[in-house]
Amino acid sequence: MSFRQKIFLILGASQLLLVLILAITFIQMIDRVKNEPQDKRALDRSLEFRKELKHKEEVIRLLLKEIERNQKTLSILENGLHNRGILQANLDYIKGIMSQYGLSIFEIHDRTGHVFFRFHRPADYGDDKSGQKIVQEALQGRIASTLEIGHSGLGLRVTAPLRGGGLMMVGQVVDDKFIHTITGSEDIHLAIFEKGKLISFSDPTISKYLGDRKPEDLSGASRFTFEGKHFYLTQVPYENQGLSNLKLDFLLMIDETELYESTRNLWLYCGLIALAVFGGILFASYRFSRDIINAVKALNFAMKNPAEDESTIVDLHRSDELGEMAEVFIHMKKDLLDHQMFLEKKVEEKTKELQETLTDLRALKEKQDGDYYLTSLLLRPLATLKYESNSTKIRGILRQKKTFVFRKKESDIGGDLVSISEIVLYGKKYLVIMNSDAMGKSIQGAGGALVMGTVFKAIVSRTQISRTNQKKTPEKWLKDCYTELQNVFVTFDGTMLVSAMICLLDEETGALYSINAEHPNMVLYRDRKASFVDPDFPLRKLGFSENTSEPLVRVDKLEAGDLIFIGSDGRDDIIIQDPNSAEPVMNEDENLFLRFVELSGGNLEDLERLISAAGEISDDLSLLSISYKEVEAISSPIKTVSEEYSRLLQIGIKEYKKGNTEKTKEAFAQALAIDDSDPALYKQLARISINAKEYDMGAKYSEAYLSKIPFDNEYIFYISYCLRKTKDYWKSLEFSEKLRSREPENIRNLKHLVALYRLTGNRMKFKSTITVLKAILAATDSETNNSSEPALV
Repeated sequence: MSFRQKIFLILGASQLLLVLILAITFIQMIDRVKNEPQDKRALDRSLEFRKELKHKEEVIRLLLKEIERNQKTLSILENGLHNRGILQANLDYIKGIMSQYGLSIFEIHDRTGHVFFRFHRPADYGDDKSGQKIVQEALQGRIASTLEIGHSGLGLRVTAPLRGGGLMMVGQVVDDKFIHTITGSEDIHLAIFEKGKLISFSDPTISKYLGDRKPEDLSGASRFTFEGKHFYLTQVPYENQGLSNLKLDFLLMIDETELYESTRNLWLYCGLIALAVFGGILFASYRFSRDIINAVKALNFAMKNPAEDESTIVDLHRSDELGEMAEVFIHMKKDLLDHQMFLEKKVEEKTKELQETLTDLRALKEKQDGDYYLTSLLLRPLATLKYESNSTKIRGILRQKKTFVFRKKESDIGGDLVSISEIVLYGKKYLVIMNSDAMGKSIQGAGGALVMGTVFKAIVSRTQISRTNQKKTPEKWLKDCYTELQNVFVTFDGTMLVSAMICLLDEETGALYSINAEHPNMVLYRDRKASFVDPDFPLRKLGFSENTSEPLVRVDKLEAGDLIFIGSDGRDDIIIQDPNSAEPVMNEDENLFLRFVELSGGNLEDLERLISAAGEISDDLSLLSISYKEVEAISSPIKTVSEEYSRLLQIGIKEYKKGNTEKTKEAFAQALAIDDSDPALYKQLARISINAKEYDMGAKYSEAYLSKIPFDNEYIFYISYCLRKTKDYWKSLEFSEKLRSREPENIRNLKHLVALYRLTGNRMKFKSTITVLKAILAATDSETNNSSEPALV
């Protein structure tokens, strides 16, 4: 829309709105001017009706006084009260009196209130009017009057007593002539209603208009056209002021044809004047807008064509704002020309400064990326993402948040680290699996990962080459590894913290030993369902000075087909779009990762895609999937058992039921010589030997049993107990510590451990273990005393 069209639109809309407001105001004023005099005329007719009735009442009362003074008329009436023939004979005389006074009703009643004779209808008499109030007043000797509806219609009736005991009733019917007299003009037509019923009207015009219309259809003032004329219709209630109990309404039709013509002419003149004013304003607006638009177009053309001479385009002699704008434009054009002369030089100077700054930034960026690249090279040999054997398959993903390009080589650095190695403990191979997440982003996190990877690699390498370090239980090795890492990171005084999950996997038995230093929970995927393996965090991150010196080692058994997932915080730190919020929010649902594992079906690549598709990953991401004995990899031939082996088992079981432990031991020992794969035989032989107090054999069989079933904590205690009885204190102490790593509050083992420290002369450990034992016993006694249920023995 052009500027001119906008001006026309604003002016036109404002003028139309003004005309509309004036028209509405004018209509209301005209209606008020027309209605007020018409309503006044209607009210005057109502007052005139009351005055006319009052005049008629006074005339009738004068007539009654005249009758009382006229002996002839009084004699006729009193004598006729006993002889209807007298009244009939003087009918013309009485009618003459009625005509003289304009009466239409003249009746004689006897002393009981019955009609004795009607001069206006001689043949009609005998009806009882004793219940009427004016009749009762006359019978009691008083003159009374009222306006009521009778056989003759609406009329004014007056009663007076007669000396013979009767009464006379005279009156005037409110007929068309009477009403016409009240209206007093041919322009006003009057109809009278009583409770919605038409009683009388002034002329045929209003009678014809009313027709079959109902009174409720005529309520309120209105204007209409009837028989080519314009009328104003209104209703006025009649105020009887005690003359009657009737509720009368006056309906008036007032002819206002001349007023209508005058009003129409007035509207025509006003419309012509408004049109002329509106056209004049639009014409003036057009001239005004054309002047402004031409000046604006000239200024716009001069701005688009700075090479043209502005003095021939712009009117510099204008004294309004457009003239001021032209002067400002000329000054601005001169400034631009002056500035343009030096612009190229300034651009060259600024470009040179920016180029130098950019060169410095590139140099700094290259140095930084060089540091990043060197750090990434140092981290590479510390990370292992793949391992595969006959029973175990491990795959890893490592995606650091900070990415960079150094000499056309893309790389990344961060605080996450994944490591997979092999070690041997007591002649058995274990897989060492480590996933850590150092505090901080980019170079800070990479520094923590570098320290973590270096120290952990040194611990693993030392174990691989040192036979002394290989003579440790898995629990002992994990505790020593944790202690060494904690001692390194605690020296940074809290400025470098690392969360870590360190595991040992026995591929033969499926035993998974783990220590969790505030790392996200391991997830077990079994039978297409995902669940957390270690819901509690017994340890804080590596580097906290308040960490415990006795970390808890968790032992879990993996079944064939199980999948274990280990990952850093990046698996949960996803910025997602919340449907209830306009801004993205950080994911706080830890079960989201479980749902992703189930949706991916245990596939590591699909799991990574699901995490990336859920939102923006805000942290480094590292994931490990450990697959143990996949279904297709464990299809081994069915093992057959010899008859001799089965026979020896049956003999051993029968002898055990008889209580003959020696023969049971002999049969089971012979069976083991044939096939030593059943751990139940070692378990039974260990129990029998311990009960027989053959502690050396009990320790031997218990150790063989635990090599196949390393999850049985009870037999760890049994082997330590047997070794203590055989005075092999150091080995007994090793197994007792192994059990303490799994069950740190096992009171029986703690008491056993106190005895071993006393026997080995380790006073420091002896005192510290007694302190721990006393604290546990005190807490146990407190819980027992506060419990409302009996303790279970």
